[in-house]
This record gives sequence, structure tokens and C-alpha cells, in this order.
Amino acid sequence: MAHAVVVQVRIEPGSDIEHRHAILNDFVIPEVKALPGFQKGIWLNDGSGTGTCVVVFGSEDDARAAVAPLTPANGPAVVSAGVYEVEIEV
Repeated sequence: MAHAVVVQVRIEPGSDIEHRHAILNDFVIPEVKALPGFQKGIWLNDGSGTGTCVVVFGSEDDARAAVAPLTPANGPAVVSAGVYEVEIEV
């Protein structure tokens, strides 16, 4: 059964969207797509300082192994990170 890693990070409100997207597109997303079991991902911004990514993997083991790469020490400050079973997709 698929599992998702959900990570929330602090981002600077009003930071340059083009810069954030360049980092995601040039570095983060290619690395995430290369992780074992990757199925899909979505990156969200609440506009007031919290970014959230939801990355779905084919198994719980793959999702758990992805937590460390999705929360690198040199990345944005992590608010929370967890692994969740995907119960329903539409």
C-alpha cells in the first residue's frame, strides 16, 4: 500500500517565488523523483511562512527511508515530518 511523507517547513513570507521554484525544480524535485518507490509529489505554500510537501511512495519502507533526504540539515527549518498510509486517492 502507498505511503506519503508529509513535511512542513518554514519559508520566508514574501520571499522570491522564482528563486524558490528554481531551487525546487533544479535540485529538490529531481532528487526526490530519484528516491526508491517515488510515485508523485506536491509542494504547497500557505503564503504566511509555512511550506508543505506531500510525497507519495509505493511502500511504507520507501516512505520511511525518504524522510531523511526530504529533511536535510542544510534545507529550510523543519516544522514537522511524518509518514502516513494513503487510504484513499481520487
